[in-house]
Amino acid sequence: MSVVVAIKSEGKIVIGSDSQVTKGGTRTTLKNPNNYKIWKVDGSENCLMAHVGNVRDANVVRLMRDVIDDYDEYRDRVNYRFVVKYLVPEITKTLKEAGYLKMSDGYLEYMDSSFLFAYKDQLFMINSDGCVIEIDDYVAIGSGAQEAIGSLLSTEGQGARRRIVKAIKASAANDIYVDYPIILADTSNTEFEIVTEKNENKYLIKDNQGGKK
Repeated sequence: MSVVVAIKSEGKIVIGSDSQVTKGGTRTTLKNPNNYKIWKVDGSENCLMAHVGNVRDANVVRLMRDVIDDYDEYRDRVNYRFVVKYLVPEITKTLKEAGYLKMSDGYLEYMDSSFLFAYKDQLFMINSDGCVIEIDDYVAIGSGAQEAIGSLLSTEGQGARRRIVKAIKASAANDIYVDYPIILADTSNTEFEIVTEKNENKYLIKDNQGGKK
């Protein structure tokens, strides 16, 4: 499993994830950007998605094209309605066509995954049953979510990156399925930052000195 944490902060969404993946009794660290649990949505400069669950689902969903087109952005139509009526059906359709989703007795079976969708200052959680929850402040998903939420509750008022690093650090300390490095990105520039146990203090120190990382 995994943990992904996201926070609404100063007109953008900051997202962080761990980098561990497990299969049976083995585990490995994801170092290639194509394997990150967070990715930039094709065609948009201010949109990120993140994933926990079955890696095959992420493989398929991250390659979806035209998730957001120019017209949607121009008309400012990327919102809760867009996620519910367009994005989730496209995700389930794509997974079904790939053979990863099946219909049973007329009802949609659960996905093996959950997703976060972040656009500019909007944040949405897409659960494994396809339901959508718009997030007002922060969220954590994955096996390490409980520890992460506990940490986030204790760090309100601090900088977003500091809070995320501390939350994932708490998850890694208590969940065998979560581990460093921590991948960080935000919707203002969708560039990735790598946080390791050796360099994490620079985020915390900078925040302590007044920065709002």
